[in-house]
Amino acid sequence: MRITALFAVLLLLGAASARADAVAGQFDDYLLALSWEPVFCAGKPDKPECQSQTPTRFDATHLALHGLWPDRNNDPRHSYGYCGVDSGTQSEDSPGNWCNMPPTGMSSATQGTLSRVMPGTQSCLQRHEWYKHGTCSGLSADAYFSAAASYVDAMGTNAFGRYLSAHVGQTVDLQSTLDAFETAFGPGTRSLVSLTCADVQGSSALAGVDLRLSATLLPATQLGQMLQPAASPGNCPASFLIDPAP
Repeated sequence: MRITALFAVLLLLGAASARADAVAGQFDDYLLALSWEPVFCAGKPDKPECQSQTPTRFDATHLALHGLWPDRNNDPRHSYGYCGVDSGTQSEDSPGNWCNMPPTGMSSATQGTLSRVMPGTQSCLQRHEWYKHGTCSGLSADAYFSAAASYVDAMGTNAFGRYLSAHVGQTVDLQSTLDAFETAFGPGTRSLVSLTCADVQGSSALAGVDLRLSATLLPATQLGQMLQPAASPGNCPASFLIDPAP
């Protein structure tokens, strides 16, 4: 057991060393990870953003921002990250310590916008996202988070986002959901989205939406032009719940 534990520690140290050597800009595309917060909060009710959630808050009826990740092909664990980030900051990167990480340096205006579309800012999620992922984008914190927030808003107002909002508290079928995505982005684009579901009190419920975007970010009005083929269609069954906030 001691040898196994030592081996695990050495693996972690090696991974940390590899991350420290990561260079910004050396990635293939972005992964825009969006979450359905009521499902997230069903599993983590003690999180600050979950304790404060209401049925009228933005994330109760819209997809919320988890992250915008510079990504490499064939890297399912998203190990590319922490570009130029010192080991001390990396050591604080666990959910209970995110608020101990240094501020991102984004403006107060960007922070205000982000707090609406990313409720996890109440747990300092933005600090984790910046140091692990944003530092590899080659962008400033303002540019990085402003772009991510604009994509969340675009997804909330297009036909796909309106479909989700209109069906909160209802069970929907997968094909109709993908039809709504195609209404938003054009025929045949259903292969460009990955839908993740999770169990909520015995029912399958939408938990997340992943979109792969080109390595060169465009304005939110051109979101469709950035879409790349999804790594997988996700795991949602033929029908699933759009879970409401409590």
